[in-house]
Amino acid sequence: MINTHTENEEVESIIMTGIEALLQEGKAEALEQGKAEGLEQGRINEKRTDVLKIVQYRFAEKSDTVLNEISAIDDLVHLDELFDQVLTAETFEDIDFSKNGK
Repeated sequence: MINTHTENEEVESIIMTGIEALLQEGKAEALEQGKAEGLEQGRINEKRTDVLKIVQYRFAEKSDTVLNEISAIDDLVHLDELFDQVLTAETFEDIDFSKNGK
């Protein structure tokens, strides 16, 4: 009876150690994922700010019409494409603000 009780405690201890290890691993993975997502969001915010600045500088008279639209974009690839377009466009009408524009 005592031997069974001790074995049960050992099994329980092994299971708890495994659970604790899994929890620690999960926490580490969640932290890494959170960092990556934070970095990505930072890059998106920075690129969005760059696009907005260039639009306001180059096309001040038109910038109010697209500020909200640009502010809502959360796709880094789309913002990169817009950045290139806004930088090189000869006229405001040359810029395609749609997601598939180029």
